[in-house]
Formats: sequence, structure tokens, C-alpha cells
Amino acid sequence: MEVEESKDLLDLSFLTGEEQQAITQVLQRDTELKEKDEQRIKKLRSSVTDQRILKRLSGEWFCDVRAIRPWGKVGGVDIVRASIRKKKKTRGEWDQNWGLDDKEVNGVNESEESDEDDRWKPETRSADEYLQHKVSSDVQDDESSNEDGEDVKTDVSLGHHRIPSVGDQDMEEINLSSVTVTVGLSGSMMSLFSAGEVRSLEVRGWIQFSIQYDPPKKELRILVIQCRDLTAAHNQTSNPYVKCYLLPDKSSQGKRKTKVKKKSLDPLFNETLKYKLERSELQSRFLNLSVWHRGSLGRNLFLGEVELDFASWDWSKTQHAWYHLQPRTPLSPDFLYSRGKLNLACKFIPQGGDGLGLPPSGELHIWVKEAQQLVPHKAGNVSAYVKCCVLPDDSPTSIQRTRVIPHSLQPTFNHTMVYDGFRVEDLTEACVEFTVWDQGTLSSKPLGGIRLSTGKGSSYTLPVSWMDSTEQEKNYWESVINRPGEWVEVTLPLRQNLTPR
Repeated sequence: MEVEESKDLLDLSFLTGEEQQAITQVLQRDTELKEKDEQRIKKLRSSVTDQRILKRLSGEWFCDVRAIRPWGKVGGVDIVRASIRKKKKTRGEWDQNWGLDDKEVNGVNESEESDEDDRWKPETRSADEYLQHKVSSDVQDDESSNEDGEDVKTDVSLGHHRIPSVGDQDMEEINLSSVTVTVGLSGSMMSLFSAGEVRSLEVRGWIQFSIQYDPPKKELRILVIQCRDLTAAHNQTSNPYVKCYLLPDKSSQGKRKTKVKKKSLDPLFNETLKYKLERSELQSRFLNLSVWHRGSLGRNLFLGEVELDFASWDWSKTQHAWYHLQPRTPLSPDFLYSRGKLNLACKFIPQGGDGLGLPPSGELHIWVKEAQQLVPHKAGNVSAYVKCCVLPDDSPTSIQRTRVIPHSLQPTFNHTMVYDGFRVEDLTEACVEFTVWDQGTLSSKPLGGIRLSTGKGSSYTLPVSWMDSTEQEKNYWESVINRPGEWVEVTLPLRQNLTPR
């Protein structure tokens, strides 16, 4: 069955080599099943005389149902095959722009000729032959991407006989007769900094918005007014929308989006994006507004962003203002993986360091002063406490903790801890681990941690995973070792993900 309308064809350019190979296998399996089914029907026709029974057993009833389907008589496999076999120029153009319309290929003119052999033209080969060649070619595939360049997980299996529309959801499924492609979105934060778009666009243009905080309602409001002079992403226009995060919160619950404005480089939004949170929480947050072009099948393109630090924001500034859109730049590892900071001080007193033979053994004194700019897992405050242990001894008796400071993002602990039995040489083999926790009603959740050590990867000649201190942590620990008897103070970022012990 022929697919006559070009609008029925699919853009399959986002598929990777492995995904294309999987589709090839499904198409081959579909062909084998059709051949077996034709043999089965042939035998039925020779043995069954009742036409009603024959129609039911042979599956001819489905042809009648398919004929009255609202989306036409064309099956999903037919659409996939036609999309792959759609006429293109040469092998080279197909390798770089697999399945894209000619109008979508940057820098390709329809009248251009190629030196490639015509035998590589897709229209001269079957879908299976082309896919097998495409998988085996050495040309680098475009990375799969979802709405913001995120990783796309594709599952190909026998599916249904329907083609649902692709909407603005975080999970999209496209069922193509015997091909099912499931597009699953991963963490939202990576959409801000990934480089997985099919092509990158020049960033230009402006965005107008205002910021207000309503104390009675404890509500942050970002009024997105409009954009102007945006980059044209497709056919000299774009389908823009604005997305908002309060970084470093990268959860889907922390994402806000405007509606998509079709075919406009100067879109007018007039939409208010709202967050319910305490004013004190904003001191540790960054506002990130990014503009995106809504592409087909969720393949959207980055058009620019604006980022503001609420710690230095003038809250009396409530009027609309224009901001120049900027190219995205990766954030520092400390920012991406930190949910706050911990201010503390340490002092090592060697044996007899205080005189008169005291202390009888070396002592490590720890003063946990305060946590700063804590970022909760969800909107609201944190009931924080700190746990500490000196590895390799992680027994319950060696774990010490502060008291819980309820409902505060800047909790002050002023808690001291003492560990004895240390020699100077033990300090190079030990690791002081701090973890900050948010106490909930039923359980506590970790916010991050710090490990003070030499970071050499081993303890008493044994390789260990927890000797993984950052450069800042190592430099501080060396200062503690080299300055016995002195308090050495530091403020360190909490690492969100410590290596498991």
C-alpha cells in the first residue's frame, strides 16, 4: 500500500544506529510473519467452505476495520517503510540527515548533484537493505534527543495499529503497526547543559519578564511577557516556548513552562510562572529562563537563556525588563552537585600536646558551626542535622551527630565532637566524613556530604572508595595536619552524591 501524502511520512533522523538496527529486525520479522500468514490463509481457503468462518480465521475482518479507520488505510509498517525510502539525493546526504525533509537540511540545495554512485540512492533499495547499510556505515549518527537534547530511550517491539499524536508530555509513545517507539525523558537538569541537539543554532534575541515575591501568599511569580528577534529554527521561523527552573533544583516538579507560540520570532506570552516557597529559600537559588523551539517528535532546539542569582537580586525591582539571551554555559561541578555548604573547624592535639602528659592520646576536635544555603528536596524548609564518623571506623559507636535544627535553611549547630586514640600518622590514613540530613516525618533524606582526607584512594595499604576527597577538601585536611594544636576553619560545599563505601 502506497503512502501518497508527504505529510504522512515520519522524521526518523533522530534514531541511533542500534535503534535503526532494531527497526530492521522488526521489519524483517514482520515480512516473515506475513509470508507465513499467507501460507496459512492459503491452506484455510482450501479446507474451509463457510465464508463467515473463513473471514474470521483468516483475519480478513481486520481489513474491513482498517478501511474505516479515521487515520486512513495506510498501516504503520507502510509509513515506516515509505519514510525510509523517501527519495533523497545520495548516500552522503542520507547519512547526515536520515529521514529529514529537504527543507530541514541546513545548506542543502535540491538542485545539487553528488559524486556518489546512484546505487546508494534510497529509492533504489528496500527499507531493510537501506537500514542494514546505514547501521554498518562509519558515519557518526546524530545523538538521540528529546525536547531539550536529553537522552532518548527507544524500545522497538511488536505493537498496535494506531498512530497517536505527539503532544507536550514528558512521556510520548508512537505505535506504528508492528513498531513501537517509546520516548522516555530523563532528568530535567541535563536539558540545560547537554549538547545532544541534532544541530546547534546561533543564539540571539531578547526576553522580557519581571520577578515579584508575594509575602502573604509565600509565592514567587515570574511574569514572562515576550521575546523578540529570536533565531529562526525551521523554515525561517520558530515555535518558541519558555522554560523555567530554580536551580539547582533539577526535578520535574521544579520545572515550569509557557505555552508554545507557533511560527513566530517575536512571540507574546503574557504568562505567569509560580512557585510556592519561603523567601529565605531563594537566597540559595538561581533563576534560569531558557527559550526553546518546539520541533517535530519532541526534537526541540535551544534558542537562548537568562540566568539570575537570587542571592544578589534587588527585590524592589518589580518592573518588566529586557534581558539579552545568552548561549548556555556548563555550570561548575560544585554548583551542579551541591545542596548547600557546611561551615566547620578542626583541631588535632597530639599526645601530651597540652602539657603534663595530656591528653593521654592524640585527639581530633571537630566544631560543626553551621550549614548555609541548604536546598531542600522539595519546596519548604529543612529540619537539618549533621552526622560524623572517622573512617575506616564506621561502627555505630563511632558515629556522632548534632541536634536537629527545625525549619531552617541556615541552621546553626555550634556542636563539638572529640575523637581520641589518634597518632599523627593515623591522620593520613583516616577520613572524616560529614553528612547533612533532612529529618522527615517517617525518614531522613541526605542533602550532601564532605570527606576530609588525603584522597590517596587507600587506607593502611588497602584500597578504599571513600578516600575520594576533592582538591578543596584535601587542601584543608593537610592544613589541619600541618597545624597541630590550632583551630582551622573552613566552609566547604556539600557534595550531593558521595561515593558509596
